[in-house]
Amino acid sequence: MRNVLPDLATQTPLWLALLTVGVNAIVGALRASSDDEHHWDIVGLSTFAVLMGLGGGFIRDILVGNTPVESLRTPWYLVTVVVGIGLVLLFGRRIAGAQKLVALLNSVALGLFAITGTAYALRADLPIISAIFVGVVSAVGGGVLVSVIKDEVPEILLTSAPNATLALAVSSVYAATDVWESQAAGVAGITTAIVANFLAHRFGLRTRRATNPSAVLLTRKEPGKPTD
Repeated sequence: MRNVLPDLATQTPLWLALLTVGVNAIVGALRASSDDEHHWDIVGLSTFAVLMGLGGGFIRDILVGNTPVESLRTPWYLVTVVVGIGLVLLFGRRIAGAQKLVALLNSVALGLFAITGTAYALRADLPIISAIFVGVVSAVGGGVLVSVIKDEVPEILLTSAPNATLALAVSSVYAATDVWESQAAGVAGITTAIVANFLAHRFGLRTRRATNPSAVLLTRKEPGKPTD
């Protein structure tokens, strides 16, 4: 029987890839527009959007030797980032208010970056553990770059929402599934991203301070109480 599942990792539809970039670009632009401590101008806001939207792909392609980087081979990725910037400038407050929708799209974006990073690394004949590493770095790399520019400690290094942990789960699921069915692997990875992100938000899961070997990976945050 012919397999009709799309290989979302290596044959990602252009519209889905652009949606992923656009969501991340909007998140990056919102990080600039909502920053009351620094007064970022249009150049700063645009830089955040570019780094969040394209940074993960840049890192992925450089790590696996896929140059020129894929997002620069067609104008549509940069055009999508520009559109995201325009949407934040015009409707930033409304977009920020649609937190559930943004969270859902962001989980899809994180998952797609993770599985494409893992897939590209596997196609480059890297070991599975190295491919998973590339997937995680691809998923969280853009946010780390933005934090560096903002002179902040990247959120994934502190007790926070478990984005890096989710990326690790998605990359691991993709790599494991790819061993026996590459086309199903992409669907499995995206499904893992959406379900894990929903559970993390539903139960307020956060990473826990690494104080000793017995510290668990995740903890449930109680309202008004800091995470240990």
